Amino acid sequence: MSQEIIRCPYCVQGGEFQPLFPQSQNTFACLKCGHTSSPDDPHLRCACSRCREVSRITNRLSRDRSGIETAIR
Repeated sequence: MSQEIIRCPYCVQGGEFQPLFPQSQNTFACLKCGHTSSPDDPHLRCACSRCREVSRITNRLSRDRSGIETAIR
C-alpha cells in the first residue's frame, strides 16, 4: 500500500505541487512558504501568509455579499 503524499496547495516544484515535510505527529509543513496541514484535522487553520491572504479576501467577499443581501431586502 502506497503512502499518500501531502502537498502544498501553493508551491510548485518540477510541474507538481511541492510535498510537505513532517513536522510532528500528523502535522506537515512546506519548507518554501510555511504552509501547514494535518490530514487528521481538516479544520486546522494555517497561519502562512498565503492562507492569511485567502482568508482576508474570503472574509471581505463574505461581508460584501451580506451587505448586498441586506440592501436587497
